[in-house]
Amino acid sequence: MAPRKNGGTGEQADAPKPGLSSRWNGRVSITITLAAAIGLLVLVSVGTVLGVGLWLWLAQKNTIALLSANAEQSVTAVVNRIKQHLRPAEYQARFIAERIARGDIDPAMRKQFGRMLIGALAAAPQIEAVIFIDRKLWAFAAGRDRETGKVEINEFDYSRDPIIRKAMAGGLRGLVWGPPIWRQRFKRTYLNLAYPAVRKGETIGAIVAVVTVRQLSIFVGETRLQATGRVFILYGRDRVLAHSLLKAGGYPGRTAKNPLPALKGFADPVLGSIWQTKNRYKLNLKLPGGTKGHILDIGGNQYVFVYQKVTGFGPRPLFVGAYFQTADVGQEVRRMFLSLIVGIVALVLSLAAAVFLGRRIARPIVRFSASASRIRDLDIAQIEDLPGSVFRELNDQSAAFNAMLRALRWFELYVPKKIVASLIKRGSAGEAISDARDITVMFTDIADFSAASEGMEAAEVAAFLNRHFALITGCIEAEDGTVDKFIGDAVMAFWGAPDEQADSAERACRAALAIAAAIRQDNKRRQASGEPPVRIRIGIHSGTATVGNIGAPDRLNYTIIGDAVNIGERLEQLGKEVYPAGTDVAIVISGDTRRGLGKGFKTIDAGRRKLKGRAGETQVFKLV
Repeated sequence: MAPRKNGGTGEQADAPKPGLSSRWNGRVSITITLAAAIGLLVLVSVGTVLGVGLWLWLAQKNTIALLSANAEQSVTAVVNRIKQHLRPAEYQARFIAERIARGDIDPAMRKQFGRMLIGALAAAPQIEAVIFIDRKLWAFAAGRDRETGKVEINEFDYSRDPIIRKAMAGGLRGLVWGPPIWRQRFKRTYLNLAYPAVRKGETIGAIVAVVTVRQLSIFVGETRLQATGRVFILYGRDRVLAHSLLKAGGYPGRTAKNPLPALKGFADPVLGSIWQTKNRYKLNLKLPGGTKGHILDIGGNQYVFVYQKVTGFGPRPLFVGAYFQTADVGQEVRRMFLSLIVGIVALVLSLAAAVFLGRRIARPIVRFSASASRIRDLDIAQIEDLPGSVFRELNDQSAAFNAMLRALRWFELYVPKKIVASLIKRGSAGEAISDARDITVMFTDIADFSAASEGMEAAEVAAFLNRHFALITGCIEAEDGTVDKFIGDAVMAFWGAPDEQADSAERACRAALAIAAAIRQDNKRRQASGEPPVRIRIGIHSGTATVGNIGAPDRLNYTIIGDAVNIGERLEQLGKEVYPAGTDVAIVISGDTRRGLGKGFKTIDAGRRKLKGRAGETQVFKLV
């Protein structure tokens, strides 16, 4: 990677580099600072905590406020976890339905459609099954075996299933989350959503995604409050969706008619009393957002409840909440007072150990700082995992950093580094405003891929496409192009954004010729091993397109849209007509791209052609 220049970016040109120099440069050593500061900080901390402890002893109400805020934060974390757990099912169902609507996939083509369903499961581990149900209630499904992890393709007749019949009878008008369903075979309760599958304006069935709710009980069971505190999720006001008692999955009494335990008679009697009006008091605290709360007197003990109402995941709202016993407040204060006494004793020992701890603490911090600087430069490949530490906080820091590093390594595989670097220079995502750019777009597609892949296993298809895409993207990135997306066996790429490129047409054409050479060379290898050759079509067009962040507020894609993109795709399809059958690489470019080429490119006039979806004719050329 080329070194960065410090010019107008806000970076300090004289920032010290760890391990390169120990000379005085106006900054003090973190080791010396920690050694000198630990004793003072401990002394100040002991005095501060003592004051806070006495204040809490006299002002118990404030402690309740702190604990309530802690409970509210736990509730907010669970709300976010619910969305993270359930939203991917919506994305996958909508994606499959849109592919059917565009005609990219046909549910009647079982092998090809089955591979798509398997891919949807792989992308969202929380989804148990993805099912296509036609109007006759015949289902084609990909399901996950949680014991073995194996994904199986099956077909079912749901015409006698009363739940499915009722859900499909009224028709679907967009994405719909259904009520919880109990499956006796698996002894589990599931949430499900349905999305209509429309083809040529006619509803041919529905895409159904099935999500287990057991993981939500595991998560709320692991969310810590006080000793008597609990986190929970209610379905409506009278059913328990998630609770630590449900995480083992063996709560009795669940049936098809009662897929969730009733709140009344639930094994947690405190939670079962949440809506009682007797001995109920207002919680005089200002809670953020839509969080509400109240206090109940149950059996002589006071409990504080806080909860949020969440809609959009079924016909009934979810109530995500937590409770704790106010007696815990006194216990917390007593524990704090005891800790103050221990803290005074520890102060003497900490002063003696200050220098030693300073050195031990500084070492991993310096290492962390150096690695973080490399992340700033997106130099992910050169960063090694941080080792653990005997200090819990630093060990947690290393574990969190290593987890982030692993995520970034995966992130590099999905998002072009050039786009990320460009957007980072601009600042926040809101600064990357979409605008019109002169770009050159390329589309590639494998000829007759659907027929060629019918006899291949899913793993074989993936291996073949991965090798093919490696050849294509290598040629594109060599010309500083950006791979926008992979669409089945097709590749979409562009030049001229995020950085302007006056020679975008030449770069795209050079990349196309390099792709042609790579495909022909690879076909020689395939022929030697007895494999059929790969034949591809390439379409290239230059024009004006809208470039920038496109998508939903919480899911953006830096891409290009506009008529220029459509023309590029149509040119790729035109290769079927312009080139004779059996051509290994067909490269069709528009007249606009041809005008952007220098003398070093050889083209053949293919005349003016009618492109699908366009009123006039377009001048096209073969690139040879």
